[in-house]
Parts: sequence; structure tokens; C-alpha cells
Amino acid sequence: MVRFGIIRHARTRWNLEKKIQGREDIALCGQGIDEAARWGDILKFEKFSLILSSPMIRARQTSEIISEKMGVDIAFDINLREQDFGCWEGKRITDIRKNEPGIIEMQESRGWGFCPPHGEDRKNVLNRALKAIRKAADSFAERHVLVVTHNSVMKSILYHLMNRAFLPDEEKVMMAYYLHVLVWNKKLMIEKLNHTRLQ
Repeated sequence: MVRFGIIRHARTRWNLEKKIQGREDIALCGQGIDEAARWGDILKFEKFSLILSSPMIRARQTSEIISEKMGVDIAFDINLREQDFGCWEGKRITDIRKNEPGIIEMQESRGWGFCPPHGEDRKNVLNRALKAIRKAADSFAERHVLVVTHNSVMKSILYHLMNRAFLPDEEKVMMAYYLHVLVWNKKLMIEKLNHTRLQ
């Protein structure tokens, strides 16, 4: 059995500016560096034995700061990188809604088929994220692994496990900047949703 704790990377300047990052490799801002350090202080009591991270710089920096606090190694998997948001990267959702009326609503209505122009759909995000988790479960048996990844990746994994349709009228269940706990025992399951909050 492998237990996974999963968190989103700490904040970047684009997070604060509410810009879509996607594959843009944006570093943590000062606030994000402080957040990652706080995560390290909180999570060192969870007894993780390894960090598995997206290789994107915002996730890598978050992992490195937490690793220093916890004294554990880091492994990287490219399949944990953020969704490709194509033409929307660097833009704000509010600006897209204003300048391209209806396009976001149309994509949201597609649920798992949501795909930004020239970007990546949610089904592909899910498939590669699950591939990373399965590989980790095979490689790190009987370990407690902290996964540091991105919002779209986290949502894809958790919504899949909850059999959600990924539609905008569904109740919001995943709280921001929380640790969620998954367990792999022949299959992946949610053990605790919204388990530990970044304070």
C-alpha cells in the first residue's frame, strides 16, 4: 500500500494577478516562498518519506523548500505538469469572458472534454496524472509520498475518483491550499479530502 498526500504548488505572481499559467514556467513569488516554507513546517509531522513533484519551476521550488524542512528526497515526473491552456495562457478568465463571449461557458459545458484553444483536454490531463500515480505506486511501495502538482491535475484526479462530470453547476468540494490524502491498495482511493490546510 502507498499513501499519497497531494498539494498544489505555492503561489506565483501570476496566481496573485489571476492569470492562467498552464505551461508557462513561472517561479514562486515572495508570498509563495513563504507559503512553501509554511507547508514544510506543517507537513513534517505527516512523516512523508519522499516528495514526487511536477518538474515545472513553481512546483520544483515548492518541493525543494518543503524537502529542506522535511529532510526527504525529491523525484520528478513530467506527467504531473500543469494542463496546457494553449491560447489562454497569460490571460485572465474575466478578460476572456469579456473579449470572447461564450467561449469559456461552451468549454465548461463539455465537462471532461474541456479543452482551451490549441491546448489540452481534461481527459488527457487525467490519463497522464494517473500514469504518474501508478508508476509511483509500483516504484515506492509501502511509502508515504507527498505529491506536489498543479490545480488542474489535482482536480482531474480527485473529480475522477468522485465520479464527477466536471460541470460548472456541480457543488465545489475541493478547497484551495489543502492537503488531500489518497491511498493506493490495488486501486487509487480518496482517504481524506481537505485534510490539512495551509495556515
